Amino acid sequence: MTHPDHEPARRPRGPLLIGAIFVLLTGIFIGALSATVLLRMSIGSAGDLKAQEAIRLQALLDDPAGLAPDEVSAERTTAAFAHAFIVSAASLDATASLEARARMVEIARWMVATGALSAREDAVSRWAMIAARCLDTHSDAPKDAANCVRDEMPLDVPIPDRTGD
Repeated sequence: MTHPDHEPARRPRGPLLIGAIFVLLTGIFIGALSATVLLRMSIGSAGDLKAQEAIRLQALLDDPAGLAPDEVSAERTTAAFAHAFIVSAASLDATASLEARARMVEIARWMVATGALSAREDAVSRWAMIAARCLDTHSDAPKDAANCVRDEMPLDVPIPDRTGD
């Protein structure tokens, strides 16, 4: 028989407390390491994007004798802008930044108002103007604007080999 005055011996809580602190510190270390890696990857990604942009921009200025003449640079820049505008307009619904979407609509409205690329006869410039009208018309519906850009592609735009039949 046991006496009610006699309580069983308590286990020491020291090892449990030490284990909890160890787990907490390990979690903090892993969290800090993960945050550092993710931050570095995002900064690295931004650096990669800027490097790719610099490489593409250098191609617009490239000439065997140094810088390309102004008219050549202007032509290359205009063609690169038209291409980039089409690609970004066709994927407007996938653009996460609301600021970027709004800026694309502003550019589209500027293009429509000024007829910026209308005088050019190449298919990419024509498609860029079509894309601008699509974005202007569907400014509040990014998915509809992107679908319009893709659906209204001129027939003489070359289709890349990987998507063509």
